[in-house]
Amino acid sequence: MNTTLDPIFAAALERELMAVGTRRSRLRRRQRRARVAAIAGGSLALAGALTGAAVLSGLPGQTTVTPFGETVSGSYTGTAAVDLGPVPAGADRVILDVTCTEGGDMQVPLRVGAHGLKSGVEGGSVSWNCSDPIRENKTAHIDDGLLPAKGSTEITITADAGTTWSVVARYGSSSTTPWGVNANGETYGVPNENGIPDLVAAQATNGRVGYTRESESRALEGEGYLKVYESDGVTQIGWFPIANDPATLPDPPAIEK
Repeated sequence: MNTTLDPIFAAALERELMAVGTRRSRLRRRQRRARVAAIAGGSLALAGALTGAAVLSGLPGQTTVTPFGETVSGSYTGTAAVDLGPVPAGADRVILDVTCTEGGDMQVPLRVGAHGLKSGVEGGSVSWNCSDPIRENKTAHIDDGLLPAKGSTEITITADAGTTWSVVARYGSSSTTPWGVNANGETYGVPNENGIPDLVAAQATNGRVGYTRESESRALEGEGYLKVYESDGVTQIGWFPIANDPATLPDPPAIEK
């Protein structure tokens, strides 16, 4: 069983998903009806894959992904359709490892309900540039790819002309644990198909793992620090930096007692 990487290190990537569409973001997520907000399991999996970063697991709201069925692999140039075979009963996603070493942009469609988008909202996509220097690992792992359309056995992966890539893919199913709820009625954990909790998992500059308050992250303009709390949403245990280069920020304030 393969457990989805939860968003601790996505937070360490400057809330990469919160930077969608800005110059801070090297990973780009697209969707047609709703903003892809905050951090989520699959995005973290991709973020970790592209940076070689380690992440933590076992937080409330985490999605566990189980691969099953036959593995399909192939090499392609430019945009191509990948035939996965018939969709087995119980499958709700496609799990992919996409490898490219140089070239232009690639884009993989995500399943409906992924990354904090509630059920019924059209899914989006995740994209990256194969030549981006941030990519220490040339293989991107995506565990919430879109299933083939009804009556089809293929998914389409978009790549700029001349971009050579390979993929290993198979179907998968998933289950999601509930978020925690603190004494103040706030939810805490990681974003998932049910939405975004009030307190989102993050790793502070001091290495401690806690939660940033989603409302505070939305209110922050420009660069700076977010408070990292214990799950009670009251006890501050550190600070989380948001900046193009966190090293350029001044030292965080002292933690309020």
